[in-house]
Amino acid sequence: MKKILLLFNFGMVLITQAQQNSSKIIKDSIFGKPKYVKEYVLFLNDSGPFTFMHGDDEYGHSVIMTPQNLRSRMSGTWFESDFCRYINNETYYDKNRNITKETWYYRSGDVVDDYDYTYDFLGRLINEKSTNKYSKTYKKYIYEGSSKKLKFTEYRSKWEDEPTKVYFINHEKYNPFIITKFDTLTKTDSVFAVTDFVWNKLGKNSFQEGKDSVFRKRLTQVNFYDNDLQIKESKLFSYRSDHYNKKLFQRGYTKYERDTLGRIIKETQINDDKYRYYILEKNGKYREEIIGGAFASISSTAYEYYDDGTLKTRKNFYQGNILNQIQFTYENNQIVKVLYLDAQGESKSDLKATEIVFKYKYDKYKNWTEAIKNVDGKDLYKWVREIEYYE
Repeated sequence: MKKILLLFNFGMVLITQAQQNSSKIIKDSIFGKPKYVKEYVLFLNDSGPFTFMHGDDEYGHSVIMTPQNLRSRMSGTWFESDFCRYINNETYYDKNRNITKETWYYRSGDVVDDYDYTYDFLGRLINEKSTNKYSKTYKKYIYEGSSKKLKFTEYRSKWEDEPTKVYFINHEKYNPFIITKFDTLTKTDSVFAVTDFVWNKLGKNSFQEGKDSVFRKRLTQVNFYDNDLQIKESKLFSYRSDHYNKKLFQRGYTKYERDTLGRIIKETQINDDKYRYYILEKNGKYREEIIGGAFASISSTAYEYYDDGTLKTRKNFYQGNILNQIQFTYENNQIVKVLYLDAQGESKSDLKATEIVFKYKYDKYKNWTEAIKNVDGKDLYKWVREIEYYE
């Protein structure tokens, strides 16, 4: 059984487009009014959790141990790979489906982290507390007026016998104000970040991030639209790549192909053998500067859909060669079968898809309480959910 994780960095726009396609994959959800959920995975027939290196614990290698990340990794690999990660937690909800408390466990039963959350009358998360046997962390979230735009986070952390450390995070520093300019003639959308970011020179080859005395518009993205106002091409730029604060670096170029319903059927990231920089002239236009020496590559993803819009097949390619392919079969709004083909390092004559079948048990609210993952005819993993509801 192949256990290879593939990571692609297609840039900001491509991630957004890919998320639209991922949303077409029907995955696990909980209907109704959950009050308490205990979930865990059992490993059957001598199977075990996915690990990358010897000595990894059940959650894997170099994992960011946050609930959001652990849930995402479990859900993604459960339905889109032939292996299984680990999950074990108890979660409490209020009547608005906000999580008020959750505890995460290792296989031994020891606590990974215990979380408590509080919300204001607008339903915004305002306090988060996490504790384990080594540390305590408190986060206070401050919003802009009555909006849901997060402005500051007050972060207090105490590690064992060390004194409490306090940090303040200004989210506007990391998420600059964005403005767009759409040209109706060329059907082009330019995206600018309004920022005071600047590199300060400390020595001959030494620089430090800093703040300028004024805010400036920095081009970060250009989208090209077709006649139906769907994005057909997108270019991404970085204003942090030039230490002399004069150039933009083109860090991504993506093309999209769509079917007659406007759905993306292929997205391709193109890198030629050039480094491309852009210098803003006094007339407001950018002059392109091209430097050789880059590595040329083409990465693409192709999609097929069922008539109801759910994703049927996804294929990943690199330099024209297929890397992997996955095909989904659905029943009653659940994935019931997956065909997964990993083509890396295999000759064409050896290629064979892994068949993954999911078998479910449901409660009276039509939520699944047990899901068995069968790989090539063998039951290997069982995901259990014990759910209590508000009346």
